[in-house]
Amino acid sequence: MIGFIITGHGSYSPGMLGAMEMITGVQEKVIVVPFLQDMTLEEYSREMTSGISTLKQDGLEIIIFADLLGGTPFKTSVVSANEYTGVEVVSGTNLPMLIEGSMLRLGMTCARELVDTLLQTGQEGIQYLDLTVRLNEEVCGVVENGI
Repeated sequence: MIGFIITGHGSYSPGMLGAMEMITGVQEKVIVVPFLQDMTLEEYSREMTSGISTLKQDGLEIIIFADLLGGTPFKTSVVSANEYTGVEVVSGTNLPMLIEGSMLRLGMTCARELVDTLLQTGQEGIQYLDLTVRLNEEVCGVVENGI
């Protein structure tokens, strides 16, 4: 099994965990480390290190899922992960990644291998479906031909 840490600004990480578990059921070895508005960087860093240490005590490799590339949760995760082996950090986390990962992680032990799969899943989960009804080439709210 691979452990997960979900982190991000405000209620992002608890919200992502809640959405994931609504679909997949309750997950073991998943820790949420939110970066809250009233937290200091030191407090947040301690929480992240504690989460990693907890999962490492079980001998697990870990994937840290962060919300935003370059944000405090991402940067803190990278610094914290650098202190351990077998800890990978991903940014731009979306729900398809977490759902797929929650199923695949059970039979895997290599976090890097799972990251490669989940990056593809995350990209495929981003789609645009154009549902606009086009009447005589209506584009961006402008109706051509006077209709």
